[in-house]
Amino acid sequence: MKKIKLAVIALEENYLELLANRLRREKDITLLQSIIIKDYEIDMKQFVAFVEQMINQPPDILLFDQATLRDSAALDLEGILDYRDKLQPTKVIVVGEHYIEENVIAMIQGGVQGFFRKALGDEQLIKCIRVVARGETWFDAVLITQVLDQCTKEVWKNKDQLKSLTHLNLAKLEMLSPREMEVLALISHSMTNEEIAEKLFLSPKTVKTHLRNIFEKADIRNRVEAALLYARYVQMSH
Repeated sequence: MKKIKLAVIALEENYLELLANRLRREKDITLLQSIIIKDYEIDMKQFVAFVEQMINQPPDILLFDQATLRDSAALDLEGILDYRDKLQPTKVIVVGEHYIEENVIAMIQGGVQGFFRKALGDEQLIKCIRVVARGETWFDAVLITQVLDQCTKEVWKNKDQLKSLTHLNLAKLEMLSPREMEVLALISHSMTNEEIAEKLFLSPKTVKTHLRNIFEKADIRNRVEAALLYARYVQMSH
């Protein structure tokens, strides 16, 4: 049986200790590495060393405390995004008490695959880890409703703006090379840089260069917008 390798960035020592004790009862999950970050500004060096260790020995799943993620992004968003790019194979689950819908949408765009509320308990967390490890996304029922409601509100609020932006971006797709269009198509299938590189017989560095060019030429900011743009392109082409 292939074990799910887990890394944890926690805020509280007690929570990490309880989690570690609970995980010992699971034959398919192993705690690879963990760290307590109580104050990101003070503990930044330890955080960076921990992330570098993950890059060298990537876990399958990273449990990231929501408060620590918020503080680290506030102080060094560019660095956090760079680390996320280097940890593409690792799936991220954010663990917190409660969530703001707008923040959840932003984190989804940043590549987070799971959102877990501590109040749900250990048994649900184990289930969440297994679900995300299979490549699926985890929301509990309450959060799904909240996020979908927020998405609906944003769509209606920005309806006219989105239409004009779509036409603008579709025109800019003409600037992309055939290879860049291939990469864009694979992004729309939620493939990682490494998977795209393997599919197209390229190096991950070359794929990253193509992505940067696509974002600049098409005036898009992230992979979610890229996927939506390509889906719209396919619809308009038929």
